[in-house]
Amino acid sequence: MTVQGQQSSGLTSLTPEGRAAHLWTPGQELAAKLLFGGLGCMTAVVFTHPVDVIKTRLQLQGEAIAVTTTTSVVLPSSSTSVLAATHTLHPTITSSPTAGGAVMRAAITPATTVTATQTTQTLGLIPLLRQILRTEGPRVFVAGLAPAVLRESVYSTIRLGSYDYFKGIYSGMGAAGLRGGEETTTLVKLMSGLTSGMIGSAIANPTDLIKVRLQAFWPSGKPRYASIADACRSIYVEEGIPGLYRGVIPTAARAMVVTASQLASYDTTKHWLLKLRDSQGQAQFHEGYLTHLCASTVAGLVCSISTSPIDTVKVRYMNQQFNAQGKGHLYRSAIDCAVKTVQREGPLALYKGFLMCWLRLGPHTMLSLMIFEKLRSFVGLNPV
Repeated sequence: MTVQGQQSSGLTSLTPEGRAAHLWTPGQELAAKLLFGGLGCMTAVVFTHPVDVIKTRLQLQGEAIAVTTTTSVVLPSSSTSVLAATHTLHPTITSSPTAGGAVMRAAITPATTVTATQTTQTLGLIPLLRQILRTEGPRVFVAGLAPAVLRESVYSTIRLGSYDYFKGIYSGMGAAGLRGGEETTTLVKLMSGLTSGMIGSAIANPTDLIKVRLQAFWPSGKPRYASIADACRSIYVEEGIPGLYRGVIPTAARAMVVTASQLASYDTTKHWLLKLRDSQGQAQFHEGYLTHLCASTVAGLVCSISTSPIDTVKVRYMNQQFNAQGKGHLYRSAIDCAVKTVQREGPLALYKGFLMCWLRLGPHTMLSLMIFEKLRSFVGLNPV
């Protein structure tokens, strides 16, 4: 077992900060990485959340809206028996005399229809910001912050903290492997990111769902839910336990792509930079802020390009309303959402809010990974 700043003999030496390095057991090391991964992302989301709100609003623009209409259907007496035989409609039978004195019976029943109509207003970034500030005020930029932080405490704790764990498994070194900062193949990095992202997002899906719904605009001018507790209670009453896991498939798909592209590109770029040599054979980059900043900047761009379409579909599918049977008013599934979005608005609609997606994921990636690396270095753990 080797630790950064520690000799292979296993004797305790000094960390880069000048303190004695701790001899970590595999369990302690995994726990520390989980903690540091969560802290890094929770800190980053506080600074990038306002951008996330704007991104969500841009992604929802131009989306079809569900319109509920109620009509009364009047059927003649000849149709009454057919109507009464059905269980989905509950007619009210009324009688009225005709001119000849005969009585004509009719069934009057309300029929509720949910249809999707296209919204007409699609604003650019600056007009949208003006409208948000004019109609909702600056407080809207922290809408959904509490569930966002809660989400990171679960989702990112798992996806960042277990990344090295899965690298050890997929590289064949076992769960206790990769404790000396060993380099792995790109495939191992991608598989590790896919696995850790999927597990973290599936567990944290309820918090992601609540965050999206609190960030969305509602014509009433009030948030859909008063708090996280109110959101959980309302979703449970209206949609049941499965309601908390609406959109878990696109959420997991996005998280898999996010983590795989983000961590694999960061890991690969950083090690590539560390291998660069000048004409005298001296290293041009060393472990530290500059290397972490350059690598995380690349990772943020790669992550944004690869995940923006999935993120748009996830946001739209989660934000729609569902009936008591769990059927969405606008989309049957995430695939149906993607198809309808492209049909109505064109393929570029999947990249709505891309600039804000990058402005959020870029700084978020830089902050979270730099904090993650610094905390690891602080206690003597090897870097990513």
